[in-house]
Amino acid sequence: MKEVATCSAIHDISESHQCRFVLSNPDCLSNMKLINYLSWHYCKVDVRSSFNAFWSALGMTLVLIYVFWMMQLAIHHYFCPTLKVVTDLFRLNESTAGVTILAIANGSPDLFTAIASNLQSSKYAFLTCMSQTMFLHIFVAGMVILIKPFNIEPNYYLRDFGFLFLNTAYMDYIHKRPDGISWVVALPSAFIFLGFVVVAIIDQHLLTARIRKLESKRVTLIEAVQLEELKPQTQLPLKRQEIDRTSIRQGNRNQDIFRQLWNTVAEFDMDRFRRGTVLVKVYLVVKQPIDMVLRTLIPVVDMEKPNYGWSKLLFNVHIILVPTYISYIIVSGYTIAGIATYLIILLITVPISILVFFVTRTDTPPKFFRYTSGLGLMATIFLIFCLTAEVNAMFFTLAIITKVSQEFSLATAVCWALTSNDLVANLSLARQGWPRMAFTATFSAPVFGSFVFLALPLVLQSSVEAPSNVKVSEGKFGETVCIFVEVGMCFSMLSALTTNFKMRRACGFLLVFYYLFFLGVLILLEKGEIHAYGV
Repeated sequence: MKEVATCSAIHDISESHQCRFVLSNPDCLSNMKLINYLSWHYCKVDVRSSFNAFWSALGMTLVLIYVFWMMQLAIHHYFCPTLKVVTDLFRLNESTAGVTILAIANGSPDLFTAIASNLQSSKYAFLTCMSQTMFLHIFVAGMVILIKPFNIEPNYYLRDFGFLFLNTAYMDYIHKRPDGISWVVALPSAFIFLGFVVVAIIDQHLLTARIRKLESKRVTLIEAVQLEELKPQTQLPLKRQEIDRTSIRQGNRNQDIFRQLWNTVAEFDMDRFRRGTVLVKVYLVVKQPIDMVLRTLIPVVDMEKPNYGWSKLLFNVHIILVPTYISYIIVSGYTIAGIATYLIILLITVPISILVFFVTRTDTPPKFFRYTSGLGLMATIFLIFCLTAEVNAMFFTLAIITKVSQEFSLATAVCWALTSNDLVANLSLARQGWPRMAFTATFSAPVFGSFVFLALPLVLQSSVEAPSNVKVSEGKFGETVCIFVEVGMCFSMLSALTTNFKMRRACGFLLVFYYLFFLGVLILLEKGEIHAYGV
């Protein structure tokens, strides 16, 4: 069967046919989302002029920066506060939350993408997963340490390191099998992440049980010291605001309801605007439309704000708006009894919103408000998924324009696009005083990514083709990236051991510079100056 040409083949055809190619090639179309940047560049711009081509690429770069900025604001002001509330609701410590909630929430766009493609395996899946592991565990972890140095418990570090190394080594092993991959060999790969989650949860339960046992008896001096060391491992750096419900006024439930709505949606840092320089003022003015859109689309429960950031009318709007627009975009083509799915969702949420309106007040959030953080988490994940898809489309377009190979773009630009949400979320958490959760996620997120992009598709494909084996390869860059990941993990372990698990900035510098060295090697590989491993 004839193999379909990849989008990079556009440089092998005449300029007069390039527009038709990007509008019909499956690889080009599948990588474009809301806006077709390829059709803009090759159909609207005269690419025969290097001047026009340059300004087109520069324009896309500026749009990319703006979208990335919007993602950063969404994650910093909405995703992170909601994540804190969910972590607090489930009584998780930073380590367990990093393995479970943060890894799964950050990896949700990958999961949506995999499900949309019916869990089909790709010949570049191994390279993609190894590149993400390299970026997350080496570069992002290094940046987290640079932003907020911290101490980490040795048992948590060794547990996380063990699962990530096991995942990397096992994926490397099965892809090197000369006979291919059978379902018996593929099945254990799917249980690595599941085992990681189970072990993390058991760890937390054992820790909690140990603390309760020590608190329930008269302890010796050694046990008292041990108890003081164990307690901080269960505590979260969360400054909860207390809600005083004893002073609730018996007057109008809807007092200043529209003013509260406007003050919440159009909140503006006027004091910073007055004191700031011209650049700061421009920044605040340009940022304001993004903030207003995000506040309208995403409900947020922030336990560190007065009244948890409660706005009665805005919350009622969110009850209707969030499920409706998510269902409209995801399942817009589906109907139930001839009625569009999003209309059914709308009909269900309107009565709920009306009920909530009549039982709540403007001056005090209801008791159930903090438990609605799941709605905000769902909205944030969906918005991040859409923004990540656009970032990926722009990175893909720029890679095609600059004529780099597909493997190089997957190991660099596409990898950065796919993990951009992880980068922003982990750095935001580190700045807000949650570095352990962010650092733990640099172990668990790559394992979850391999679970979604490699393990599940391999298990499905090998089961369908049984008793035959699935033939896969690591690709030209795959083995090189995998070796750099394994060596980089050794550097990470060495950093932890030599500092007695005090993750200092020197450790961060080591990891960041190692990743920059890795990029240099990839550039030399792309230029043909050196050979890849296994070639």
